[in-house]
Amino acid sequence: MNDLFTSSTVNFFCFLVVGSVLVYLILKFDKKNRKKLNKVLTDAKDVQPLYMRKSAQQKVQSLKIACAEKTVDRTLVEKELDELVKEYDKGHISLPDYCNKLNRLLAMTA
Repeated sequence: MNDLFTSSTVNFFCFLVVGSVLVYLILKFDKKNRKKLNKVLTDAKDVQPLYMRKSAQQKVQSLKIACAEKTVDRTLVEKELDELVKEYDKGHISLPDYCNKLNRLLAMTA
């Protein structure tokens, strides 16, 4: 009976219990964080990318400045820019398409 409770077996069972508790706590913490992350991802699903929207605003400003300088054919660029902005504001154009079309207009002014 004394061989059953030697120091090595007692240490083994102590490490087994402590290890099991640590694994349980880690898995519980991981599950809680995954729930939080999934909630954030679902909440942010419909939000437009911030940097792409900021870039589009800067492109529109650059186009307006280029049209004001009269260095390009203003009527064509202004007309296309106005139509493009109206379509985007109505929600008919996605943000990536809007940025691509603004890039084409910027290329026309360069």
